[in-house]
Formats: sequence, C-alpha cells, structure tokens
Amino acid sequence: MSTGRQVALLPPLGRHETAPRLRTEARRERPLVRLATFGALAAYGIDRWATLERGAPTWRLIGLLALALAVAALGPVLRRWRLAPAVLLACVAAIAMLPIAGMPLGWIGHVRIAVAASAIGEGLSSIPSVLVPYAGVDEWVRLVIALGAGVLLIDAAVMLALSPRSPGEVRRAGVALPLLALAVIPSTIVHPRFPFLQGVILFGLLAAFVWGDRIEPTRLAGAIALCLAAGIVALLIAPALERHKPWLDYQALAGRLAAVKSESFDWSQGYGPIDWPRDGHTVLEVRATRPDYWKAEDLDLFGGRGWVLGGVPGTSDPSDAISRAALARWTQTIQVTVRAMITTQVVAAGTAGAPSGLSKSFGAGQSPGTWSAEGQLGPGDSYAIPTYSPHPSDAELAGAGTAYPAGLLPGYLTIFVPGPATPPGQVQQVVFAPFGSSRPAAYGPASADPGPVLRGSPYAGAYALALRLERGAATPFAYVRAVEGYLARGFTYNESPAPAAYPLETFLLRTRAGYCQQFAGAMALLLRMGGVPARVSVGFTSGSYDTATRRWLVSDLDAHAWVEAWFPRYGWVRFDPTPAAAPARGGRSPISGSSGSGSSTPKHQPSSRGHGSANAGTSAGRHGGPGSGLSLGAGELAIVAALLIGILAAAVVVTRPLPPGDAELAELERAFARAARPLAPEVTLLALERRLRGSPAAAEYVRGLRHARFGEGTRRRSPQQRRELRAHLRSGLGPLGRLRALWALPPRRSRRLNSTTNG
Repeated sequence: MSTGRQVALLPPLGRHETAPRLRTEARRERPLVRLATFGALAAYGIDRWATLERGAPTWRLIGLLALALAVAALGPVLRRWRLAPAVLLACVAAIAMLPIAGMPLGWIGHVRIAVAASAIGEGLSSIPSVLVPYAGVDEWVRLVIALGAGVLLIDAAVMLALSPRSPGEVRRAGVALPLLALAVIPSTIVHPRFPFLQGVILFGLLAAFVWGDRIEPTRLAGAIALCLAAGIVALLIAPALERHKPWLDYQALAGRLAAVKSESFDWSQGYGPIDWPRDGHTVLEVRATRPDYWKAEDLDLFGGRGWVLGGVPGTSDPSDAISRAALARWTQTIQVTVRAMITTQVVAAGTAGAPSGLSKSFGAGQSPGTWSAEGQLGPGDSYAIPTYSPHPSDAELAGAGTAYPAGLLPGYLTIFVPGPATPPGQVQQVVFAPFGSSRPAAYGPASADPGPVLRGSPYAGAYALALRLERGAATPFAYVRAVEGYLARGFTYNESPAPAAYPLETFLLRTRAGYCQQFAGAMALLLRMGGVPARVSVGFTSGSYDTATRRWLVSDLDAHAWVEAWFPRYGWVRFDPTPAAAPARGGRSPISGSSGSGSSTPKHQPSSRGHGSANAGTSAGRHGGPGSGLSLGAGELAIVAALLIGILAAAVVVTRPLPPGDAELAELERAFARAARPLAPEVTLLALERRLRGSPAAAEYVRGLRHARFGEGTRRRSPQQRRELRAHLRSGLGPLGRLRALWALPPRRSRRLNSTTNG
C-alpha cells in the first residue's frame, strides 16, 4: 500500500472537462465568425440605407461596405502596434471614405477643406426639406446621404478593429449601435413594406453578431430556436406597441439644420424704387456647360402701364420654326439647385423643356417654354432641365430675315394703350405690322393706321421715336441695334426713379433714368412698335462662377430683367440694354476721385450688351464672389494660417490710424476687393454712399470720407460706422465671412475721436 499523495485524474462530477481559462481562449479563436456576422449586419444596414435614394449608384454604398470590412479585418495587425492606431486608422478610413461617397478627388488631393466643408454644409442644410426617396439631382444632397452611411460604417469598423481578441458586452454594443442606426434611420423616414418582418431579421442579425462567435457548435441549435421564439413573440406584440407617431420627432430635430432665411421674389414690374432682397445671399446654384441668364418668367403682355405676366391671345408655340442646326448648337441641360429662396417658378434659361427630378408636380407656365411648380420650391430642391438659348453672331442675325412664323403673330406685335376714345381705366388694343411689311396695322376690330390711336394716347412720343429709329434700319437686327444705341446715349442707371403715371414713356423722353425694369420694358415696347416681336424676361444674370464646384452661384444681387426678340431660324434671342454698372451685370460697387455719380461700364466687366451677354459675371466669378467657396491648396493653407494669426493680433492691439486723404480711399477700395466685391473704377464715393443706404452707419462712414476728400467739412468717422461697414462686407461670404471681413477692413483708431474703442 502506497502512502504517497493521491492525484485525481478525473474532474469533479457536474463540470466540463475543459478549464474555464481554456474555454475562454477557445472562444477567442473565432475572429472570422465575428467578421462575417459584422459584415452581414452591415450589409443589411446598407440595403436599408439605399432606400433613401432613388437612382443612386449602388457601387458607392458597396464600396463603403468593402472599406468598412477591410478596416475591421485589420484588427489582428493593429493590436501589435505600439503607436496610437485608433487615430491613424480613423483618419485613413475617413479620407478613403470621401471619394467613395462622391467627393471629387481633386478636392482631397489639393486639401480643399473649405470647399468640401461648404459642399457638405449645403447638403446638410437641404436635407430637412427634401423628399425621400430622394430623386433630385443635387449632388451635395447625395454626397451627404452617402457620407451618413460611411460615417456609421467606419465608426463601427474602427471600434471592432481596436477591440481585444475577446471583446466584452459593452464593446460589442458599441460596435453594433452604429450598424443599428444604419438600418433603423431609413425605416423611420421611408416606411418599409414589411416593418415587423424586417425587425425580426434585424434582431436575428444582431444576435448573430453579439453571440455568434461565442456559441459552441453543440449549443447552436438551441440558440437558434431561442432566437426564433423571441422573434415570434415580438411579431405578436409589435402591433400593440405601434403608436402611429414617432417616439422622437426627427423632422423637428432636422429642421434646425435648415437655412435661417429664405427669400422670395415678386417679378411684377412696378417701376418704382428697388425693394427686392439685396443681401448677397446665394439663392441658386446652377451647373451648366456655358453661362446664361437664368429665367423665371416671361412678361408677354403690355397692358397700358407696363409689362405683365399673361398668355398672349391668338398665338401658338413657334418652336417648330427654329432650325435643327440652331437647336443642336445652343441646347444644353442644366442642373438647378434652390438655396436661400422660396419660389413656384421653375428657373431655367431661354426656352426650357420639362424638368426632371423635381420633388413636386409641375405644369407649363403661361408663356411657352416656362414651367411652374404646384407647390413652393425651397432650399434643397433641385432638378435637371433642358434649355435652348441661342446666341447667334451679328452677321447671322442681320441675315435672319423677316419670315416670322404664323403662330407668333399677331400676339407678340400687340400692345394695349389708353386711347382717345376709351373710357378712363380702359385700354385699346393696337396690333403692329411686322417689320418691313406694307400691311397696315389693326387696332380694335378693324384694320387701320395705328397713328391716330397712338397719337392720342400717352405713348405718342414713344411711337414717334420708334418710327424715326425704324426709318434708318434696313433689317430687324439693325432696328434692334438702333434701339440699343438710343438707350445707351444720355440714359443713366438709377435705382430710385421718380414715380410716374406712365413710367416707360416718362423714362424714354423725360427722366432718362432708371434700372433694368425701365431699360428692358422701354426697349421691348419700341421693338413691338417697330414690328419686331419682343417681350420682357425676368430672372437672374449668370452670377459668379465657382471653379471648385464648377457651378454658377447666383445671389439676390443678380435679380434682373432683360429683352428677348424673335429672329427667324433662331427663335428668342436675348438682349440686355441695362448699363453694365448695374449690380446684376457685375458693376458691384469702387472709388473715383470725384463727388459726382457715374454709370459707365467697369473695366473688369466684359461688354455684354445685346445677344452677346451670356458671359456676364464670368470675370467676377473667377475671383470669387459672395457665397463662393474657398479653394485651399497646401501653400494657401499656410497663408490662411498667417492671416488668422494677423487677425487675432489686430483684435488685441488697435492698429494705428491711417493718414487722412488718399490713403483712406485706398484702404476702402482694397476692403471691397478683399471681400470679393471689387469696385468699378468709375463708381464714385457718392454712388457708393447711395448703395449703402440700407446701412445708415456704413453710408455715414463713406460720407465722411467724401467730405474729407473734397473739403466739404469734417465729419467724425466712428468705430461703430466702421463696424457697420465691415458687417456689410461680411454678408454672403459664408462660414469664414467674419474673418475675411476683419482682414478686409481691420480695426483702427478714429482720428477724430478721443476714444480708444476698437472698430
């Protein structure tokens, strides 16, 4: 008999033969199961996220899923690193996510941070107002939708990659939550067809990810049965929990991302002082192959006092008379995105076809080639629309002839005027003969010479002027040029014209001062009197071109009215008689050494009078403009950093006052240039003061400079006035506007104040 110590070779009854430590290590050896269940749950979330868009390229979401799986699979490698793998992995994954989601590679390669941030901000501000599934054409909205999925996927993948070999419950929950959001958020916005069944599927995938790599094969069947039982119970009680209203009002939460202010425009021609918005806010973004004027409406009727919206009687769509060569040459499809504006007009260009991608139903406008939405379009609404807007050369228009289509006449040669025999408040119809025709015009029910009616009306002087200009023209185009030439001599741009009973007649023969409504309305009236079909069109000029986004940024300063005249083979051709000093045509504000006013064409703006005005605004756009993004390269980032340091220093130490005289004028001109509002050389201090009348303190600051410059007495220029001028420069410059305005007009001590307060 042995007296040695006995050793138990069998485990105690009721215990498994493997020690707990060994069981734990066995669980850790199944990372492929964890990765597979992660991929299944993420794929289901991607499938649900795809319901937010209609017609979106599915490869983007698949690419984001592949990126997330690649990041998650790097877990064993990252755990061997001694550096901070989380930061490095998150940065690399975030950068790789951007081009897959749709951000241009050039922005990433050139570190265009401000441009990318601006695009994402535009998409975020539009999200609350778009309808889903999103079928629009705004690429920034689509970018933000894809980035939402990418952020959730990469977040979950990074957390999984950095988890220990056997993650605990808290770590697994942290990985699962972004994937749950990926699947659940779309279901709260786009109601699924089988919501309860899809909920059970999501539960099964979640259970597989949380417990799949820890369940031993011998217990797999029981676990599946338990999950099925839980799913069946959930299907039975889920209808009773349906509240038919959201637990969380996500629409109210998302509404906080919407733009603070949206503008609206009344396109009726009042011919009084300008009262539409002039804040420099971007109201439209247009992606187009070539610039154009972006049309909202056509004013086809002259009703006795001015041009109004309305269908022209006795006419049909004359587009069939346009040559196929012209259609092929000047047709393009543009993409329009509404920003800080509310409108029912489908803004396009020239003559437009039916839009696509609109979130609301639409119908044809009162004028052929225009469209109107049946509800309001607001920030984030976007659409694509084919447009035909011809720009023939002078020689082509001179040889166009007078073969006007029958469907165009006589409606576009008709005006309504108060006649000598008409009762007060009523008008009489006058129809003019086509240019070069010997047929007498008809007015009322009979054919006769319109002279007696017009000579007895308030428009006798305008008719006499039209006859005089027509006698010297051999072709309709020569007559159009004669009318333009008349309006280019002796007329001045004035945004506050005197009121008149018949504003266009008064403008033509008496005051000779007005803005785009007067210039366009008077030209269209003279053209019809001379037998050239014409109308007034309203909308926006081209705006400023953003080279980073390749879009035209159209602000409320670009609101405008112009003329369209019909030419055989080409159709409606645009002419713009308004002086180039108008804000909508690029003459947006600088300083001359005179106290008078001027309105000649600024040197930085190409001459765009007549049909060749398609490039209006191009020059200004290349240098940026209100609302345009900043393109920052690697070298420019250093400049921006130095600029920020300089601004901070200026905020602490008050800069010395400038010497009086020309130095202050130079600083003012430089401030407008730095704020992307370069002043035309012909604009005077008095004209600039009038432009700033909406900000009295800023106008008073310029008035003080003018008085000091011309010896008209001394006016104190206070820090408050300087701050008001800086606030004016800041408007429309985007998120960095405050810093840019400080750079443009830094604080200085006032020379005539005993105060050291910063401006």
